[in-house]
Amino acid sequence: MIKKAFDIIENNILKVNVLNATRKIQDIFQEKGTGCFIVYEEDKLTGVITKNELIGSHPNRIAADIMSHKYMRVDYGMYIWEIKEIFDLNEDINVILVEKENEVIGYITRTALNMELSKHIDLLTGLYKSEYMFYNTYKFIKHGKHATIIFIDLNNFGYVDKKYGHIVGDTILKNVSDILRNNLNPNSYLCRYAGDEFAIATPYCIEESKLLAEKIMRAIKSYPFLNDIPVSASIGITGCKIQNNKFRNISTYINKLVNTASLASTMAKKDINNLIIVENVEIDEIA
Repeated sequence: MIKKAFDIIENNILKVNVLNATRKIQDIFQEKGTGCFIVYEEDKLTGVITKNELIGSHPNRIAADIMSHKYMRVDYGMYIWEIKEIFDLNEDINVILVEKENEVIGYITRTALNMELSKHIDLLTGLYKSEYMFYNTYKFIKHGKHATIIFIDLNNFGYVDKKYGHIVGDTILKNVSDILRNNLNPNSYLCRYAGDEFAIATPYCIEESKLLAEKIMRAIKSYPFLNDIPVSASIGITGCKIQNNKFRNISTYINKLVNTASLASTMAKKDINNLIIVENVEIDEIA
């Protein structure tokens, strides 16, 4: 399941008035460890105060003097990857307030989000794990774009590990991840799915995605792997373009896409003459 804002919010938050003394706010921070103060003038939210604003501020000032306007507000149901995009587009913002029914219920800092996202990075290859690909597939569908999955499965990789050792195997996995990164089309998203399996979510139609798959196959074939170890992959592709948000449960459809592409890559392993197999998904079966 893709995590949302309410899964990672910090709720040690406190409302203060614009006229409250900075000394009082500093005392609360020291005593209770409140991480974020939201500043109101009557019923209107006017700013935020975090540790950054408190450090070095003169205690005789009031909240209005030290508060920051560098924040944004999001709904508690927003996906964490959407929040990442907000931070990426707004480099001067370090805190996001999380609301439920227009009431602030917590906050997310840039640091806290980065710590959460680090859990979704594969330590060996540096690629994001599968949730990143799932979210971007969701985004394609919501925006009415093509949602195509390219599933890449290395051939006979267990044999490589057994014959040459896991250190060599890990080196090859890192090499393959670099090859995939370097051959990725714009607006496409790559993940290490599991073990020796990788997946790409792309907004291109199946025909264009097959061209990308062929390009990847050529790049893997021509790469000078350690000890001239022969490395190849089998690829499964599936996807379509959904009109008018036909699905009530998009996650069910994404799971179907990934599963179909995965099974297609398994079929490709058994067909030495066709290492790229395209499988169609019946939309009406899961709409």
